[in-house]
Amino acid sequence: MKRFSIAALVLGLFAGVSFADTPRPITADDLWAVQRVGAPALSPDGRTAAVAVTEWSVPRSKSTSSLWLVDVHVGGGAPRRLTRGGTDSSPAWSPDGTKIAFVSKRGDDEVPALYVIDVGGGEARRLASMPYALQAPRWLSNARIAALTQVIPDLAGKLSKTDMDALRKELKRRKDSPMTAKATESRQYRFWDHTVPDDVADKLVAIDAESGAPTDLTPGWKRVFATVMEPYFDASPDGKWIAMAINTTPPPYRDHPNSDVYLISTDGVGTMRNLTTDNPWDDDRPRFSPDGRSIVFARTTASTYQNRSLWRRDLAAETNTPLTSTPDLSFGDHVFSPDGRSLYLNAEDHGRVAIFRIGGDGKGFAKVYGDGTSSGLRAGAAGLVFAHEDSTHPAELWALDPSRDKAPRRLTGFNDALAAKWDLGKTESREFTGAEGDRVQMWITYPPGFDASKKHPLVQVLHGGPHTMARDDFFLRWNPNVFAAWGYVVARVNRHGSTGFGQAFADAINLHWGDRPTADILAGTDDLVRNVPGVDGERVAAAGASYGGYLAAWLLGHTDRFRCLVDHGGVNDLAVEYGGDITTYIFDEKIWGGTPWKDADVFQKHNPIAYAKDFKTPILITAGEMDYRVPYGNAIELYGVLQSMGVPSRLVLLPNENHWVLSPQNSIYWYYEVQDWLARYLGGTRPEKPVFPAEDKAEKVEK
Repeated sequence: MKRFSIAALVLGLFAGVSFADTPRPITADDLWAVQRVGAPALSPDGRTAAVAVTEWSVPRSKSTSSLWLVDVHVGGGAPRRLTRGGTDSSPAWSPDGTKIAFVSKRGDDEVPALYVIDVGGGEARRLASMPYALQAPRWLSNARIAALTQVIPDLAGKLSKTDMDALRKELKRRKDSPMTAKATESRQYRFWDHTVPDDVADKLVAIDAESGAPTDLTPGWKRVFATVMEPYFDASPDGKWIAMAINTTPPPYRDHPNSDVYLISTDGVGTMRNLTTDNPWDDDRPRFSPDGRSIVFARTTASTYQNRSLWRRDLAAETNTPLTSTPDLSFGDHVFSPDGRSLYLNAEDHGRVAIFRIGGDGKGFAKVYGDGTSSGLRAGAAGLVFAHEDSTHPAELWALDPSRDKAPRRLTGFNDALAAKWDLGKTESREFTGAEGDRVQMWITYPPGFDASKKHPLVQVLHGGPHTMARDDFFLRWNPNVFAAWGYVVARVNRHGSTGFGQAFADAINLHWGDRPTADILAGTDDLVRNVPGVDGERVAAAGASYGGYLAAWLLGHTDRFRCLVDHGGVNDLAVEYGGDITTYIFDEKIWGGTPWKDADVFQKHNPIAYAKDFKTPILITAGEMDYRVPYGNAIELYGVLQSMGVPSRLVLLPNENHWVLSPQNSIYWYYEVQDWLARYLGGTRPEKPVFPAEDKAEKVEK
């Protein structure tokens, strides 16, 4: 197998590791034994990558992250651990290649602080700590480091020690206060699992690399840079400028967010200039060219989902021009080659995340590497370095010199010993004819030791989004190998609305959230039953999260094809979903056909709860109570209706989880609940309830 031949090249890096254990089916516990490899940071000479590797303790339900150094060049030595911190992450190299800055919460740190360590080793030094966390360090020169933080504008002053002490005092007062009410008049007042306070502002600061003293680079800015994700920024090669994506939509955030690229001076004067006023929609991910004369950024030009194209800002001419107007792909990471003559970029492409290359002028578009899922692209003198994973192996660091290598080289094997213990079934891609007569792709994962002469239940895993895709990756939260290890054939359909299959295919879900994806799921099920020996067409279930949960709730009222369903964090009632963190910006008349106050009949046409009279299928409903993306009211409302109707149903609430289940014990328990539910209705061994050192906190309600 190609995977094992490549892996053999790095086995010598981990002397003493035994691979003698007899392979066994993978378990949910194994997912928390995976060492999680982050995006690499390349040294200035391109010969060494720094990477954060996270390990989890199930008994403590806590993680630790350390920094490792990895030789990139051919024949390099074994990876070397650089730190043994608590939460070391976001490594960034100094321009002279002698130091690495990173963020961590160590010792008496109340929030993540900025640390610096010599590449040769030794103890890390805490360089700077502020009342709010420091994030995303970028060196401006050997003497200065840019980073993000937050402040209360009325107390921030000029970020002096006196100002910082006043900030800390106020934060402690708020933390200790018995009064916990929060009031707002902003439409966007929370995101994911945290609130967006009206009196907190983001700050871009420059930290002196010796004294740790901060300089405010955005002194006139009085609100957050982004209400959704952490803002992305890049520093110019000479360190004099920063390009940052900032949401220009002001409070109360009732209008659609509009991210623009700003050019910010690093002299502390506060000069900020919007470079993308020509586009009323999102401009993001700015990156300077190696010569500093231009900035490449990603752009969309519509309020609904749209493929991201790359554009170039010529700083001297003050013009924005497209670089990637032809390929029907949405581009994510993009990095320049050191000479600036090429750009490398990744994009979802028919169930995989591939790497592409174009010339600096936008010409010569070509695929460089198309297997599995590649992310975190970095380019240096020795070529590309990136994180890569597929259905058989968690992420590791890989390297590829497109001018020399026919195939990439795997640089690390952090998870080789663990993966060698697993007996994984085969994963393959299939296509079939779905809704509207379109060709639809799906991934199939078979149980270990699959015997086509025997009948195996089928589980359709419904991916979320709706604008995402099921990938050839090692997805840890809904790992298809774990589902398959329970004895099931697992299908993941890239139904209408999925990304990576062209703009028209993604748009096809608009005003068709329920019917077209349902037609795809049913057609994919029929295709497998007809054409794959060993698939039992009488024992079929479906399980999904987020939009996948919406689809599970939709199936509940529109078909009796499935013996049971699983709905995690699902959009079960569109009216309830209007309490979500960014719903009104995204789900407007173009998506659902109406709103609760306008065209309500059309709106209800797309609402799963409106079809309650037809609910019959047993369903497991799970949700995190800290889920602000899809408020867990969606779950308890659906459960209440089902219980009143007498439909078999089970509710699992996780009080300290958000839209995702991110703590080990809760995750393992969630997998147990899902396996037990499927086994009830599809057959198979009922699992034993997991036992943890401390009682797990999932609430269970059942009738």
